[in-house]
Amino acid sequence: MTESSPRAAEIHKPKTFIQKSRSILKLVLINFLIFAVFAELASLLLVHSKKWPSSRPSYHLNYNAFWADINPSFGVWHRPNGHFVHKGGCYTVEYDTNSYGARDVERSVHSSAPRTVVLGDSFIEGLGTPSDVRLTNILERDTGREHLNFGTGGDFGPLQYSLLYKTLAANFDNDLVLVGVLPDNDFHDMSPEFRKSQGDGDRYRPYYAGDFSVYYTGHFDPKAGESAWDHTEAVLRAYLASYHVGQYLKSLTYWRTRSPYSGYNDYNDLDLARLEHALQDIKITADAHGAKVMVFLIPRANDFQRLHQSGANRLGPVMEQWGNAVGIPVKDLLPEMDARAQHDSQNESKNDYMSYFLTCDGHWSAKGDAVAAQILEPWLNEK
Repeated sequence: MTESSPRAAEIHKPKTFIQKSRSILKLVLINFLIFAVFAELASLLLVHSKKWPSSRPSYHLNYNAFWADINPSFGVWHRPNGHFVHKGGCYTVEYDTNSYGARDVERSVHSSAPRTVVLGDSFIEGLGTPSDVRLTNILERDTGREHLNFGTGGDFGPLQYSLLYKTLAANFDNDLVLVGVLPDNDFHDMSPEFRKSQGDGDRYRPYYAGDFSVYYTGHFDPKAGESAWDHTEAVLRAYLASYHVGQYLKSLTYWRTRSPYSGYNDYNDLDLARLEHALQDIKITADAHGAKVMVFLIPRANDFQRLHQSGANRLGPVMEQWGNAVGIPVKDLLPEMDARAQHDSQNESKNDYMSYFLTCDGHWSAKGDAVAAQILEPWLNEK
């Protein structure tokens, strides 16, 4: 029998714990990279399919987020002179802002002609919609009257409308303030309890206290949206299809665990009190500037569904009656938009209200904006 050589002993020497750990880590990383590559390839096929219902990579890097909590008075707003490419499942739209951050053409502060300031959230801003076919542009084109668009997305509610008007929009000469209220999320956007349930309770934004004084959560950062993570996320959003699939699955999981919400019907007394107070705050500022306030209610698909299922529309009559009492005309779009959808449908048993909305998104399509303008124009002239 021959003795084992030192070389053979080294070959059969057991691996140390550190060596084993390194081998396992290397194997995990290799498998992760293989999985990531295949996940991205599968996601690319998915997001570029015709029926993909959510956002897509824009392949246009913009480190400055279009919506960020950068205003000390009302929180979320756009950066001045900004440009943003927004790709959804059924649209590619470029957004441009003017020198004061509104998604609108440049407007002079002073004007001797009658002008309308329009307040609201992403529906008024025209998310997913080219500027030339959104509501305010249609109203301006049809009436010859300037409609200054101060709408913005990013979880923006009526309290913020009132603060934006008071601190920014009221500086522009106007004799009418037109407020688009979206019950679907305007109640939630004034609820700190709801925002906490969404995981952004520490975000910088205003709320009404119990006595309707205004307080803020979080800490104001004029450079919000510019952190290292924000820059990293901007790269992921611009170039990775798997990022968009992940965001879609996250939102899908959330909403499937909840019953369909109808802002027109599922609000409570506190929600209503906050909305009414915000609109009265707008009226106080408008009165001081010699302007009138008018309000319209915007239905979402769930509100149409509830109307068809049970005939329910709690909010419309309540707000119209309240408006008559306080001198703020209120127009509920739900009944007339529903009637027009029924009239336009080729099948009398079918109501085509879904044509009012983007096929991949809950916001208005060009048809939704156009029909809303057709209903609002005679009402505005009458009032």
